[in-house]
Amino acid sequence: MNLSYLNYTPVLDFDINDGRIAYVILKDRPRVHIHGVGEVEIEEPESVHWIGSRLAVVADQGGSEVRSIYLIDDVPHPILSDGFDNMNPVFLKEDRFYFLSNRDKETIHLYLYDGGEITKVSKGKLPVLGICVSPGGRWVAYSSGIYDDDITLVDNKTGEEFVLSYPESEQSPSSTQCFTGDSLLFLSNHRGFSDIGKLSLRDHTVNWLVTSDQDKYEALMWKDKLVYTVDIRGDIIPVIDGKPLMHEGVARDLKVDRDLYFLASTFDSSADLFRYSATLDRITDSMKEVKGNFVRPRTVKYNSLGEEIDALLYERGNESRGVVYIHGGPDYECLNGYSAEIQMLVDVGFKVICPNYRGSTGRGRRFNHLNDKDLGGGDLRDVVESAKVLDVGKIAITGASYGGYLTMMAVTKYPEMWCSAAAVVPFVNWFTEKEKEREVLRQYDEVKIGNDEALLRERSPIFFLDRIKAPLLILAGENDPRCPAEETLQVVEEMKRLGRKIDYKIYENEGHGFSKRENLMDSVIRVVEFLDKNCKG
Repeated sequence: MNLSYLNYTPVLDFDINDGRIAYVILKDRPRVHIHGVGEVEIEEPESVHWIGSRLAVVADQGGSEVRSIYLIDDVPHPILSDGFDNMNPVFLKEDRFYFLSNRDKETIHLYLYDGGEITKVSKGKLPVLGICVSPGGRWVAYSSGIYDDDITLVDNKTGEEFVLSYPESEQSPSSTQCFTGDSLLFLSNHRGFSDIGKLSLRDHTVNWLVTSDQDKYEALMWKDKLVYTVDIRGDIIPVIDGKPLMHEGVARDLKVDRDLYFLASTFDSSADLFRYSATLDRITDSMKEVKGNFVRPRTVKYNSLGEEIDALLYERGNESRGVVYIHGGPDYECLNGYSAEIQMLVDVGFKVICPNYRGSTGRGRRFNHLNDKDLGGGDLRDVVESAKVLDVGKIAITGASYGGYLTMMAVTKYPEMWCSAAAVVPFVNWFTEKEKEREVLRQYDEVKIGNDEALLRERSPIFFLDRIKAPLLILAGENDPRCPAEETLQVVEEMKRLGRKIDYKIYENEGHGFSKRENLMDSVIRVVEFLDKNCKG
């Protein structure tokens, strides 16, 4: 097994101001670096934010999603650390900033911190997702909702508010730099795919800038040119003035200083920071300690329950065994970015397929809603049907988060199909999951799956563990607020009661995913070794 694939050092977040660059990079653990200066010592950093020449950092506590906001002096100084999840700050000055928080214990709202006084800005009971503040702070735009998101535009000079809303669709600010001149750039999928519009701040008229049958995810202006990202079946490509800047891979987090900056990954390169001016330059090198024979995926398509499903397929040729690799979310997709785990599975002799089951993103609003009130139903069938594409004798299955849930559904509903299975940070019981998951996910699940007790039971793998035939591995994070470790322990206890063997590990001081390199490496190695060992012959 080539462990070199795990030596990547991806950039997790960055910020840029007047040429100063700061970023969070995964080394032995996530660490903050100021480019050309050195490391800033702080535990569990997640994001960085310049305030003029000073740096603020948002940091978590053991993966529990109880984030605090710090100002960096010689040592981190807490600005806001009060036991709530305080995140996504937008600073106007050091003691005045907007931020998102769950401090009402019911959902995620937008707040203003002003010299120690905190005021709630957003209204209603629905979660706030995107936020954008104009330079100087006169205008604030934020989106709120669950699958029916509206944008609220606040004019702090006049006190007026305007709501941009289209029926049964999602609207959001186009990026953290959405204001341009006297307009607001925004995204809306009311036509079926996420398009880019421009809202006049004066008379609220809308001009559509880019419309197509492809989802767009970010947009901003740079040197009077529109820059945006577009999803082309797993490749998220940056586009400048209508021309692609890359031809494959996954670009995200567009930001403009004097130049254009973004993060990008490809199948053979992890997330690095790029700068574009006259040429495209890579600032970091996440793969300098990695050596391997990388496999580029290709897109395949198949039919499932009347829908065309696409998937990414990784193969060298002549494999006799395969892996169905299920993405999480479910509002996510299989992306043509770097996956050490997939490359390692291919290296040990597996053909790997990653299906974009119904409910995945990047395929328009209709497809994204095909799993409404049907989680673990049609999407599971799409996953199972993808196994036929592999056309091999033995097939394993694995996934994380919602992908872990579908893994558990697969081994209980289709027990004969799998030579082994690995579920990472899964949930298995809709009743306890909805009771104990964090507040915003409870709201999401009320919309997405509902409260039909018969359906919830039928779609909860915990009640069907006696059907499992494949060797099973489960990994969880001790402090996971999304798919609590208690979900994994339910499986362990029931399997022991049934007299069945199960392999499992719960990682201390980790949450929904493993941020410490030691744990990340251990989890990937465990999965690959487990699937390999139990699918030989």
